[in-house]
Amino acid sequence: MMGIVLLLIALIGPMVLLSTFLYFRFPDESVGRMDRYIPPLTSALAIWAFCTGWLWFYLFNLYVSLPVLLLAIGMQGYAKSKDLNPKLRRINAILICAACGIGLLGYFYFDV
Repeated sequence: MMGIVLLLIALIGPMVLLSTFLYFRFPDESVGRMDRYIPPLTSALAIWAFCTGWLWFYLFNLYVSLPVLLLAIGMQGYAKSKDLNPKLRRINAILICAACGIGLLGYFYFDV
């Protein structure tokens, strides 16, 4: 159990680097400064859910992956309603679908 927690802590650094990279790689100057952070943050959250979606044993997924996935889905909806950065929205939609697929695969594999 401790190894899983350390793995999740180790994933935080790459998620921050990813969101910073996406923020500068796909700039969107047509929206406010705070709204520019939404799509890269959604990408980081979707990748977090993708990387932790297989953790269905002990229902650890309910505490680590699913809340983050729901937050990513909500932020994706917000980004779509505000029409923020279409490139990242498309990437985020693929990441969210992949995270849902990994979560379902983990659910059926561990047969909770």
